[in-house]
Amino acid sequence: MAQLCLGCMKENLGEQICPLCGFDRSTEQPAPFLPLGVKLQQDNYLVGRKIDNNAEGTRYLGYSETTHSPVIIHEFMPAGICGRAKGKTNVVIRGGYEERYKELNDKFLSYYRNIARMRELTAVAPIFDIFTENGVSYTVEEYYDSIPFTEFIERRGGSVDWNTARQLFMPLISALSSLHSSGIGHYGVSPENICVTTAGKLRLTGFAIDDIRRSGTNFEPELMDGCAAMEQYMDSAELTEATDIYGFTATLFYALTGRLPENSCDRKPDGKLPIPTAVFKRLPSHVVTALAGGLQVSPKNRIATFEEMRSQLSAAPTVKAMRTEANRSAMQNQAANEYTPKKGGIPGYMWGILSVLMCLLILAVAGIMWIKSHPDSSFGFIINTPTEESVESSATESVDPDMILIPDLVGQNYNDIAAKQNADSEYTVIKANEDIFSEKYKEGEIAEQSPEVNAKANKGVTIVVKVSKGSANRELPVIAGQSVEAAVSSLNQLGFIASPGNYSSSDTVEAGRVIGYENYNAGDMAPYGAKISINISTGAETTN
Repeated sequence: MAQLCLGCMKENLGEQICPLCGFDRSTEQPAPFLPLGVKLQQDNYLVGRKIDNNAEGTRYLGYSETTHSPVIIHEFMPAGICGRAKGKTNVVIRGGYEERYKELNDKFLSYYRNIARMRELTAVAPIFDIFTENGVSYTVEEYYDSIPFTEFIERRGGSVDWNTARQLFMPLISALSSLHSSGIGHYGVSPENICVTTAGKLRLTGFAIDDIRRSGTNFEPELMDGCAAMEQYMDSAELTEATDIYGFTATLFYALTGRLPENSCDRKPDGKLPIPTAVFKRLPSHVVTALAGGLQVSPKNRIATFEEMRSQLSAAPTVKAMRTEANRSAMQNQAANEYTPKKGGIPGYMWGILSVLMCLLILAVAGIMWIKSHPDSSFGFIINTPTEESVESSATESVDPDMILIPDLVGQNYNDIAAKQNADSEYTVIKANEDIFSEKYKEGEIAEQSPEVNAKANKGVTIVVKVSKGSANRELPVIAGQSVEAAVSSLNQLGFIASPGNYSSSDTVEAGRVIGYENYNAGDMAPYGAKISINISTGAETTN
């Protein structure tokens, strides 16, 4: 009897190495991922290889015994809150995080139930099952053959023309507009989260709760460089339809140019968008306008809705506009004909011009004669030599009230400055995408800023700062015997990214407490920001 390969969910002859996809049947799925071959939802879904994972959870290739077809199984298991021992299916929630997990799980279920109701959207894979098992929640969606959008663009020579892009992206605009009308935001629209089906249609992937698409949450933010809007880098900023407009436009820009825009934090607030000359010449003017409007750094200046984006990208000369232009040209020709001189005569308007010139000549001669007879006269004008005081006063009065001098923020605590920001602030301060190491400035202090100090700028300017992470290396403390929460907290305060790892039996450490590090020893030096996995005890090993 034929067997299913857990790497591609296609029938093979039980080969050790699948002749179709090359997957090794003896492969083991490491913790905290589900073991290969596990069945879920009353044995209806077979779990295969891991496709990908992020801070929200993991996607697996699966197989439905009901439809006898491959599916995608999405397991919600928020990083740092849940863990799973190797070879086990049940999930363990960290002590003290039960309420937080419940809150996130409810948010996950609500978010994906709303998406499941949008089955009519061809640009979104339909979700046809949502259930809870092993202490966590799952969604099951349709699997389809496709290639990544980046690969599609690469196969097309690195970019596509506007006519091709228009056919690809217009259905995606419709899908995103419908999603936002139902209160569903994606906030991760990018080339990495789009694929192209065998039918040549775009499908949007990578949906996730907004906690991992913004700064200031319990998760390390998953932001797409070049596609994430400025507000996603700001703690507690509101994410709106305009946020997805930025990601969509950046993806369209990538399709047309072969590259992504600069990171939104590094772009100037004036919103200028550098487009290669060769690309600019072949794009319709209304498309260039739409790109510039969708990639405005400030959300208040950005195209606000996908319907507005559709309107701008669809702009074209209408019959009425063409007729108006034709009428205007005819009127101009008629007016020009009215001034065409008749043969053998001088047109009337020329006599008027000659009369004015004669008057000016007479006045000039009279003026020269008057000056010669009154040499001491200054023609009624008072000529003053400006004093230092008057120059200073003039300079003071000429200062533009809409301009400011960039303040010196270096050395100040970023959180203190961010807390003072409000709608009336003369400037906005945001962090660059990455902090930097510094021996001079303490962790949390601003080490660099742009624009530079005392530069002139318009009020409302965005000042991008780089925040110090302190020194690059830190010593790992002793954590054996501590509670998981205490160990994670102490490591996070030192600048590491700590999370529960494997669960192992221990004769010396009671269940639920920390045995030690998985890949380090206490006293080792580790780089700031290193991901540290903690080995947790399940108690003494018991024999059945």
